Amino acid sequence: MNAIFHRPAPQLRDGAISVDYVLLFGMQFPDGTKATTSSLAMYEQGQGAPLDQEPDGPVFEFRPKGGNGGEDDMSAMGALWLWPLPPAGELRLLAQWTSMGMPESSIVLDGGRLRAAAAAVQKYWPDEEGQK
Repeated sequence: MNAIFHRPAPQLRDGAISVDYVLLFGMQFPDGTKATTSSLAMYEQGQGAPLDQEPDGPVFEFRPKGGNGGEDDMSAMGALWLWPLPPAGELRLLAQWTSMGMPESSIVLDGGRLRAAAAAVQKYWPDEEGQK
């Protein structure tokens, strides 16, 4: 289970992510637009893509952050990254992990509150000269 949860990149099968074996997240925006963690948007740019180049949006990523466990149980943490900021309105966050017996489930989030939280972010360090 650890190897499945903490794999560094999507597992590809015939150019597509095998959605049965990964923890999937999806976001549905107020206008019906969808983004999923099964997207290859960040990987399609290639390893040498400039960091200041914006991907075609929306992009939604799940980034495992660590965990521990034994043969019978596991605890883990991860972060979800969504770009660009969602619009105000109802956002539906979905999750599914078919191979682990977790059917699709969802909650509704307030896009306005996410935008407000992002607007309150402060830099810890000033930008270095010539870098963004």
